[in-house]
Amino acid sequence: MLIATLLLGSAVGPEEQGNFSHTKAAIEFAAAFAMFGLPQALFFYVKSGRLSLQAALRWTWASALVAVLVGMIFGVVQQEVSSSVQAAVFASAIALCVAHGHLRALLLVGKHTGWFNAATALPQVLLIGGVIVVLWFGITGNSTWQLLFAMAYGASSVFALWQVKKMGKPVAGSPADWRELGRYGIAAWLLASLSTAAILLVQQWVESAQGSVALGRFTMAMTLVQVPLAPIGYAAPLLFRRWMEQSGGRSSQRWAAALCAALLFVAAALWLAAPTWPHLGLGPAYAGTTQAFAVLMMGAAAEAASRVLTVNVYANGLPWLAVKAEIVRWLVLCGAWLLLPSPGLLSMCAVWAAGAWAAAAVFVLHSYRLASSDESTA
Repeated sequence: MLIATLLLGSAVGPEEQGNFSHTKAAIEFAAAFAMFGLPQALFFYVKSGRLSLQAALRWTWASALVAVLVGMIFGVVQQEVSSSVQAAVFASAIALCVAHGHLRALLLVGKHTGWFNAATALPQVLLIGGVIVVLWFGITGNSTWQLLFAMAYGASSVFALWQVKKMGKPVAGSPADWRELGRYGIAAWLLASLSTAAILLVQQWVESAQGSVALGRFTMAMTLVQVPLAPIGYAAPLLFRRWMEQSGGRSSQRWAAALCAALLFVAAALWLAAPTWPHLGLGPAYAGTTQAFAVLMMGAAAEAASRVLTVNVYANGLPWLAVKAEIVRWLVLCGAWLLLPSPGLLSMCAVWAAGAWAAAAVFVLHSYRLASSDESTA
């Protein structure tokens, strides 16, 4: 995705690159909403032997069908579509993204993780190939990006389903109570929906306050910030699986602290480099992007710690703690939107970083309380 974004930024400029990034964020938000947290919940209960693989697949298809309706409504309300054909493509992209998310989680239940890794990487590989084709033929626009995402997630879903079917006869397990599945799923759903909606919120704030060019600069910086966070996102399901088998409390805290410190160092280096490298080598249209990147990287330091600690609370069956952290982030973002009448791009980046640190503080406070409780018990 980084390479695709960089290609678009250098080839067609920040405005079209911003449209691509916005389409990605819109599809991921709607898909996260339509998943209802089921990928994490299905993996948790299938892995623990409380749910059969066959039952998990039924939940997958039901969720994908609901996603079609969610996509239609979201596309019309948010004015992402302008025709019935485009609405169908947009809704299909969301439904296929949902199906891929469920099937990818079920692949992790298998003995080996290689197919899970392949299913995770495949959409990104297909998307960059699609971007290259689109740039070659010069056919850009929102409808093109929506079709591209639908094709990438569609092919990836077929691949993942093929591998899930090869896992053999579903392992029989005592069915989990649907209310248990629902409570866990709703917590994961709220976290995914709030986190992706927060990105949409800030993007709309940037565009309304500073225009489409500033949106392109912001989304470019935000995409670059995802580079150090991407390995954490891809490792999270593997850590989820591992920490379900053995406690990851101390390990998660050490990794969170180390990642936070490393990214703070990167943020400081970027800020010092900004005067001599203001536009990241992308041209004058991206002037000031390096400073925005540095400020957002400060927030990424806290975000990295939060993501690691989120996996640990999920593995311990405490997903609602992560929801509390995300609500705190939203309080910071909404408060800043109300209190800052005409912010600049750097100010909005600083608000995003502050929200990330506020969310991380929730996990730190929880860890401190657990440590105090353990000491008093001892």
